[in-house]
Amino acid sequence: MQNSLTDARRFRYYLPLDQFRPLSASFLMLRTRGEPAAHAESVRQALQRVMPGDGYVTARPLGSIIGQQRRSWEMGATMFVAFGGLALLVAAIGLYAVIGYNVAQRMHELGVRIALGARSADVVRLVVGQGMGFAIAGAALGGALAFLAARWVQPLLFEQSARDPLVFGTVAVILVTVAIVASMVPAFRATRADPNRTLRAE
Repeated sequence: MQNSLTDARRFRYYLPLDQFRPLSASFLMLRTRGEPAAHAESVRQALQRVMPGDGYVTARPLGSIIGQQRRSWEMGATMFVAFGGLALLVAAIGLYAVIGYNVAQRMHELGVRIALGARSADVVRLVVGQGMGFAIAGAALGGALAFLAARWVQPLLFEQSARDPLVFGTVAVILVTVAIVASMVPAFRATRADPNRTLRAE
C-alpha cells in the first residue's frame, strides 16, 4: 500500500474485498455526495451494525487522513504565492519609479513634441511603450532563467511541470499588465507638459 502522497508510482493489483486480508486494520473507502464529514456518523453506524465481533468502526473523511501530509505542501504553496505577490508589487513600484523619473527628466522633450503637434495619445503611447519594453525584456530574461532552473525547482512541485508553458505565458501576461498599469500614471503626467513654457525656455 502506498502511504505517501509523494511516493513514486508502483505496480498494483486489485483483489475482491472478500479476499483482502490486511495485516493490520481493515478499511473501506466510500464516495459520498456533499460534505463527507456530514455523512461520517451515519456511515459509521451503518457499518457498525454489520461489523462482526466487538470491533469498533471509525469513519473519517479522506481529507482528515491525508491532511497531515498536505499541510506542509499547502504551507509551501502559500509562502510561494505570498513572496511571488510581494516580488510583483516591488517590481511594479520600481517600474513606476523608473518611468516616473524618466518622464520628469524628459518633460522638456515631451513639451517640444506637444508643441510640434504630438497628441496626448502619442505621448501616452510613447511612455507606456517604454514601460512595456522594460517588462517584455524582464519577462524574457526571467523566463529563460526559470526554464534553466526548472530541474532544481521540479522536486518542490507536486504533479506539476516546472516548464509548463501555460504558467510561463500567464506570468508573462501578468508582468506586462502590471507594467502597463504602472506606466499609466507617469504617462498621463507627461501629457501635461506645457509647450508654452518649453518654447519660452528656448
